[in-house]
Parts: sequence; structure tokens; C-alpha cells
Amino acid sequence: MKEIQILLPKMGESVMEATITDWLKQPGDKIAKDELFVTIGTDKVDSDLPSEYEGILKEILVGEGEEVKVGHPIAILEVSADTVVHAEKVEIKSTEINSINSSVELLETKSLDGKSFLSPVVRRIAAENRLEVEDLKKITPTGENGRIRKVDILKFLKKDEKPIPQKVSTKLNLNIQPEDTVETLPRIRQIAAEHLQTSYQIIPHVTTFSEVNVTNLVNYREKIKDEFQQENGLKLTYTHFIMKAVIDTLVEFPKFNSWMNEDELILKKDINLGFATALPDGNLIVPNVKKVNEMSLKEIIESVNLVGNNAKSNKLKSADIQDTTFTVSNTGIFGSLMGTPIISRPQVAVLALGEIRSGAGVVVVDGKEELAVCKMMMLSLSYDHRVIDGALASQFLSTLKKRLENLI
Repeated sequence: MKEIQILLPKMGESVMEATITDWLKQPGDKIAKDELFVTIGTDKVDSDLPSEYEGILKEILVGEGEEVKVGHPIAILEVSADTVVHAEKVEIKSTEINSINSSVELLETKSLDGKSFLSPVVRRIAAENRLEVEDLKKITPTGENGRIRKVDILKFLKKDEKPIPQKVSTKLNLNIQPEDTVETLPRIRQIAAEHLQTSYQIIPHVTTFSEVNVTNLVNYREKIKDEFQQENGLKLTYTHFIMKAVIDTLVEFPKFNSWMNEDELILKKDINLGFATALPDGNLIVPNVKKVNEMSLKEIIESVNLVGNNAKSNKLKSADIQDTTFTVSNTGIFGSLMGTPIISRPQVAVLALGEIRSGAGVVVVDGKEELAVCKMMMLSLSYDHRVIDGALASQFLSTLKKRLENLI
């Protein structure tokens, strides 16, 4: 038997930390391969993590309610000696690789020289701070038989510690009455707020609007929806049609399907389409469907329905919220005329769909323009002005508008 560390996996772009919300297994419990053993909460989703290995949970390193950074150990698992340990898929700098490898080795050997036992606490602190074996040898031990104590390693780390900038409180001194109700935002909401605030502060947001006559789309969907459901067992919605039109437009305007990383623009070949999904508890999550540019309308519907249902039943995998390249937010289903959602880094644009409503529209009869009652919808495209200017955004919306209006 041997012991291995379980690291917190990457949970999505821009997610650098998560909270342990619930340990489903306790020390001494057996864990089967792919069995769920811990629930992780981020600003995007609560996920039950499956185990990559079969073994016994030896030690829990991070308690419930505690935060931990991506790539840091959360537990020690005892596995058979012939178990192949896979490299964790964590984004790290090349300069950190040797340090992490040493930490892994340190966790497995539990010793510096085969004699000086390293306690679980010391091993955890060493791994979290990327200490190498050579670093630990510089520590002056004060424990029995030359053993490094927790106070020793903390003292060693403190000598290189830099002052942590304190967050300035913006809390107001409000006149709160006894009959008022004061609620603290759940941690998941607090993290989401920090993420959105950062995105809004960094990205220069601009929004362009377009009004679309979707009468043809509404009539066409009404005409084929029953037959389509009978043949494919799938419910056909307006959103599915709009998603397909958005995908075709993104292929034509690839700059909107890209990531902005400081001074680098990464044009993505695959379109991983994100879509905002309302959860029963009132929270919002944005999963995505990968490589939608390679899918037919039927395949898009199947994939969107599957991921959407998994989101609402808390069955999303971490991969379902990673690597989104463009997002569609349907605010119209709640009766909104239009919306201006915040772009989520590293994406460069997000499209909001307004409510489909009856309104005055222009139709051509016998070559003449006439007013008529039509089905109208507002589109709002918010984009990163560092990458996209108003002319390109208008061209994108105009092309999308034509696709939707000329659908049959």
C-alpha cells in the first residue's frame, strides 16, 4: 500500500479557489473508483467529485467550510502499491513544476532521510507552500529526535512572508431598524460577486442593440414542432433556433469566439457555447456545450437539454463549466425586454435575448411597406471594446438579425 495526495481539480476558467461544502466520506472509509467522496462549491456550481482511484480515505486535509486553492491537496488516500497515479490537470507555471513534484514525493515518503518522520500537518503545509526537500532540510527542528514541528515550518515560512494588502471595507453605516431583516450573502454568491466585479472593472464593456422581427421563426416553429417531437422525441424551442443562428454567425465572425488574456487574443477554433440557466434556488449557472459548430440542430437540442437538466439537478461535472468561448443569456423567458449581462473573463462577448412579444413591425406587401402586428424581439450584444469596435458588433448583429428574420 502507498499514500497519495488528492488535489483540488480545476473547476472552470477564472476559478482559483473553492470551498469544501461536504465530505461524503470520512477517514477510514473505503472509496471505489468513480465514487463521489466530496462536494466542492465555487461561484459557478456545487459539484460532487468522483474519485480517480480505489482506496481508503486516510486523512482529510481541508475541513468543511474551508477554502482551498486549485491544485492544493485536500485529502490523503491509501491505495494499492501498483496504482498508477495520474498527473493532476492543474494550470501551473513551468517554474513551479519541480516544486510540486518534490511536494508529491514528500507526501509519499513522509520523511527527509528515512528517519525523521514528517507529520501530516507538516507535509500539508509543505505541499501547500510548494516547499522542496532541500527547503525542509534548512529548517531547524525543535521536535523530539530531530522532528520538524508545525511551529518550525511556520517560522521558516514567516521569514520570507510579504505583507498581505488589506481589503478596504466599503461597508456603509446604514440606519437598520429592529424590524428589518439582515441576511448575509451565501459564500457562493460572495465569490460570484467578486468574479463579476473583477470582470467589469477590467473589461471596457460596450453594448449594441438590435430589434428583430421573428414572426417567421415563430410561425415555422409552430408549424413543425409537433412533427419534430414525434420524430425525434425532442421539444423544439425558439432558443434552440436562435442558438443555431448564433453558432453560424460566430463561424462567420470568429473574433467574437475568442479569449482575451491580458495582451493576448486567442481565437478559438471550437465554439463552446455557454447558456445561462436558472436554478430552483434562484441562483444562476452558465454551463456550456462543447464543439457546437460541429453539431446539427438535433444534436444541439439534445446536448443543451442534457446539460441544462444536469445543471438543474446539481449533476454538472466541472468540465461542463470550463472553457466557454461565447455565452447566450435568455433574459426574455422571465419577461425582460432586454438585458446587458456582464462578460465573463476570458470571453470577449455575451448575447442577451429579450422577450418575444407582439408589436408593430414593417412587412412588404405587393412591393410596398406596411405596418402589421408582428412578433418582435430585442437582441443586446455586450462586448470587450479592447477587441471589438462598434462597427464589427453592428455587423455581427445585422448578420444574426437576417438569419433569424429569413428563417423560412
